[in-house]
Amino acid sequence: MSLRVRLLGTIIGAIVLFFLISVIAARLVLQRDLLDLGKTEVTNGAGAFGGYWDSRKDQIKLLVSQDAVSDSLRKILQAKNVGAMQDQLANIARTSGLSFLTIVDGSGRVIARANGPQPGTLAQDKLIQRALTGETVSTATLLGPAVLTGEGLALQAQADIKGPGGKTVAQANQGLALVAAAPISDQNERTIGAIYGGILLNHYYDLVDQATRALGGSAALLDGDAIAASTIAQPDGTRTVDVQVPVADSVLKTGQAYTGSDTEGGTEYLVHIDPIQNDQNQTIGARWYGIPMAQITGIINHTTQTLVLWGLLAMIIALALAIPIVQALSNTLAKRSQQVRAAAKELGVVIVGAEVSGDHIAQTKAAVEKSGALIAEIQAGSPSPKMSELRAVNDELEGDIIVIDTLSQEMSGRMQQAVHRVAELNEVAGGLNELVTGEKN
Repeated sequence: MSLRVRLLGTIIGAIVLFFLISVIAARLVLQRDLLDLGKTEVTNGAGAFGGYWDSRKDQIKLLVSQDAVSDSLRKILQAKNVGAMQDQLANIARTSGLSFLTIVDGSGRVIARANGPQPGTLAQDKLIQRALTGETVSTATLLGPAVLTGEGLALQAQADIKGPGGKTVAQANQGLALVAAAPISDQNERTIGAIYGGILLNHYYDLVDQATRALGGSAALLDGDAIAASTIAQPDGTRTVDVQVPVADSVLKTGQAYTGSDTEGGTEYLVHIDPIQNDQNQTIGARWYGIPMAQITGIINHTTQTLVLWGLLAMIIALALAIPIVQALSNTLAKRSQQVRAAAKELGVVIVGAEVSGDHIAQTKAAVEKSGALIAEIQAGSPSPKMSELRAVNDELEGDIIVIDTLSQEMSGRMQQAVHRVAELNEVAGGLNELVTGEKN
């Protein structure tokens, strides 16, 4: 594998690794932060939903209190004009948006109802008992079957409660309501009866619709652990109602709010569930407010996709800058490899020349020695001054040759070292070439 490929592979690997780690870290941090932000949002939304709840409860209390001091109602009650009283109650309930409005006498016996002439008594009702003592009461409560039947609201509260699997698990026989009761006094401030009214919240959608329009998200009221009214949409577009909410069980048992995930109508929500308590601080239901989890995951996915796209663009730019640099580095190394090979080749030529010169010196030495022997023979047969002079020159030349030969032998040793250096240079050059091109020579 060539150096170019290795460098590019290393750069690409480092960029991809950094990119993946950055994307994963950003997604995890974003998911955590958005989930925390979502919890804050649904908690605030649930608080605002609770504000609408309290506002409606106060409104009912105000309406009932005003009716309790109505001169016309007091006069009709004193006159025992049941027909006129019933007509007036029906008119008040209709214009005020109340589900029921009832007047009882001082003993708790029903005198008239807005929803029709249903006789009976409310003497055992604790709210009526308190109203007959002169107290104005406003609270959330559960209306039992007898009260619902007497007020003509039994059909509105009746429902088959379905579990998470879609099977019927219970029959609803009570209703969640916001109610108020106030005493009716005569001109001498003596309590002569009480007026009792409110809104049955089962299948009553005004409150949840109002909250959803103002806050967004979805809202629901729970009668116990079952949805009594909601803006939670089913896949077919209908409202989710009369369905158990398993996560509300802990709210009902502990009276503590729940914030977390809940799936209703096939949609996962991030929800905040607040307990609904009566005036005795008993938890009787819950307010449910949520936003689709898809809103949060959608932001996470969009941000992740944006990071990926910009990351890919950054990778392309980084590679566009890195490839020329790697190419230039590879070319430089290749050039240096060629220069090392050329230097090794030249050094090899010098070594070969030195070896040839050494051979010539040896041959010259042998020739000089041979000529010296011949001069000695000639001089022995016929001595002459010229021969003596030639003999001296030959001896001098032989001495010089001996010195040159000694130097040649020393040079030969140096040449052997140079041979090893040339081999090393060739090995280095080969390694550089292999590193740069990935090819062995």
